[in-house]
Amino acid sequence: MPSHSFQPFRKHLERGGAGGVLRDRVEHLGGANHGDGEYVVYWAQSARRLRSNLALDYAIHRANEEELPVVVYESIRPDYPGANDRIHSFVLEGVAANHHDALKRGLRYLFFLPRTRDEARGGLKRLAQRARLVVTDEFPTSTLREQTRSFAASAPCPVVTVDGNGILPMRVFGKEQYMAKQLRDRAFRLFEERWGEIPELETKYQPYAGELDLPNYNGAHPRANAASCSIDHSVAPVPLHGGREEGLRRLDVFVRERLSGYAGLRNREAHRTSELSPYLHFGYLSAHEVARRALFSDAPAEDVDAFLEQLVIRRELSFNLCFYRDDYASLACLPDWAKKTLAGHADDRRHPVYSHAELERAETGDEVWNLAQRGLLSLGTIHNYLRMLWGKKIIEWSKTPEEAHAFMVAMHDKYAIDGRDPNTHAGILWCFGKHDRPWFERPIFGTIRYLASESTKKKVDLPAYARKIDALTS
Repeated sequence: MPSHSFQPFRKHLERGGAGGVLRDRVEHLGGANHGDGEYVVYWAQSARRLRSNLALDYAIHRANEEELPVVVYESIRPDYPGANDRIHSFVLEGVAANHHDALKRGLRYLFFLPRTRDEARGGLKRLAQRARLVVTDEFPTSTLREQTRSFAASAPCPVVTVDGNGILPMRVFGKEQYMAKQLRDRAFRLFEERWGEIPELETKYQPYAGELDLPNYNGAHPRANAASCSIDHSVAPVPLHGGREEGLRRLDVFVRERLSGYAGLRNREAHRTSELSPYLHFGYLSAHEVARRALFSDAPAEDVDAFLEQLVIRRELSFNLCFYRDDYASLACLPDWAKKTLAGHADDRRHPVYSHAELERAETGDEVWNLAQRGLLSLGTIHNYLRMLWGKKIIEWSKTPEEAHAFMVAMHDKYAIDGRDPNTHAGILWCFGKHDRPWFERPIFGTIRYLASESTKKKVDLPAYARKIDALTS
């Protein structure tokens, strides 16, 4: 366990934010610059919440400067990678709560639900035609980044992105950090100055009562509405439900009942993980509010530090990778030692070699691996420790490392609620040596770290995990 402790940073949260500071978080992307406009639009892409949201706070701040109201716009297209009922349902399950929260706050909130790709074209641009400014989330994966920049290139008004992803802005490091220790050492030097910068911007704003030229989905019957969209209907929704209210409920349960003991039990016991990654990925929760709850909990300091190591250091290392490397979705971004050792073992005999269909259906001769895959298929997530074994065995059973990598990404795009995320890409690449160091030489892997199913049986309570899958899917 790293020697750094997060406990000293409670004092920054106790005295509040520095008031309007967004250093290194705001980027102006372009768009036509004109002085007209009836409102400021906040386009919620990766932060699907109306609280603890730096981009929305910034939009309100700019609207107040212009003496204009704010319109919150959210949507989900039917043509993102792996679009299916599982992901669509999880997103649509958060819409009703956002409508309710917006009503309480006096914010104008619109959710546009296009059923087909053709319907999705031009929806935001129609809203932006009457806007003074569009503010949106900065998220470093290519799908959202390209969607944002494509819109900004021909937007009828200026477009601004706000990085609200982590405790530290992604730009603060200036370059890729190659290992957790490198980022951790620098982050802890920066926390003293930067942790208390989270702004307390204006909470007063003008309501907008005019007509908007888009249909407004109210959040009713989310799974039925997902089923009506032109997406993949072969991947069913999971027992996990989306939305901020559900995310807050799970955060509360974790802090009260499972954070104590986290350091020693998170890998061993299936119910000891936070289970918050889907809610962080879709922005129902912010890293800032989760960190605050952990720091002000009654849990032992070692457990809080172990959790914040994952939430802050490991998560922000993943965002750092995707922000600074355009090739984060390929093995090209591996360190040289990992590329060299994989190439040196390219001709090693693989036995067995499973087809993608056999792997997808969890039909291997390894019951530990099959259990991990069953979790992904049924729950939309994989237990933390099992996810590492899951990836290592796919490397062992694939013809090439490139084939193994592509399959892992495809499985997460298709089945994982918390897929399509910087954590997904960094976690998969870790299996190939990213953010790691050389280990002992062995076939296929070379000096890349190896994990065995037999040792995993000793570290993870597999019967309990199997019971969890069976209970939630029966």
